[in-house]
Amino acid sequence: MPETSFSDDLKHMVRHTTDRARERLASVQNGLQPALSNIRAWPRATKIKVGASVAAIALFVGGLAVRGKTPAPVPERPAVRTADIRPAPAETKQAARSYAAGKAEESSGSYRAAAESYAAAARQGNKLLAMTHARKCEARSEAADALGTLRGKKAKSALKKLARARFKDEPKSPGIFSCSSRRAAQKALERQARG
Repeated sequence: MPETSFSDDLKHMVRHTTDRARERLASVQNGLQPALSNIRAWPRATKIKVGASVAAIALFVGGLAVRGKTPAPVPERPAVRTADIRPAPAETKQAARSYAAGKAEESSGSYRAAAESYAAAARQGNKLLAMTHARKCEARSEAADALGTLRGKKAKSALKKLARARFKDEPKSPGIFSCSSRRAAQKALERQARG
């Protein structure tokens, strides 16, 4: 039996694969030919209506996929005013500073940074729970994320309440990219359950 070289085998395999691909392409074209001829036979007005419908559906699906608000850029940490510091008697000075920084960041719209500051204050003895009742969905979502890192009955009960709550600024069935503090609370509860 004659031996063949690797390059001969490779050439044979490439030829065989390209021949099969050409045959499949020809069969697909032959299968599509009747459908294309039927579409070409449609009146011009029908073609325009079908094209407009397809374009409207594509726009609708694209709009659903990208709906929601884009997060605002996170500014540098704002200066903390002493009027924002309202420490409870048992709090440490560091917890009061973290809480004040979170308050200032929340008022400037930096919800992620505010939630992190509140979480730091909560670890030191302050409360993060008030942010779960904020007016904006982004603030509630960031609070849920921060509470998910904490262990404790208060954090868990606040997350459960947030997961069941309904808010005016959130739709009942939010899209993929839209804000949902309920979804954030559910994810935080799952994170706590996993440990």
